[in-house]
Amino acid sequence: MRLWKDYVHRPERQLWDDDEWGNPYWDCCGNPLEARALLDTVTRALSPRSARELRQAIGRFDAVWDRP
Repeated sequence: MRLWKDYVHRPERQLWDDDEWGNPYWDCCGNPLEARALLDTVTRALSPRSARELRQAIGRFDAVWDRP
């Protein structure tokens, strides 16, 4: 969750550079896009109540990501 949270709060220019050129630090520190996909998998494995709570927390970060 921390990896995705930190990623979505980065300045737009850094996100663009990551998309265009890649990020050399992802090999050592983890790919935030893969972390987001893992969060979806974890959500499906949880009980309905826990999954709802996790989706709510993830939703706050996704809202930042989807912001124009």
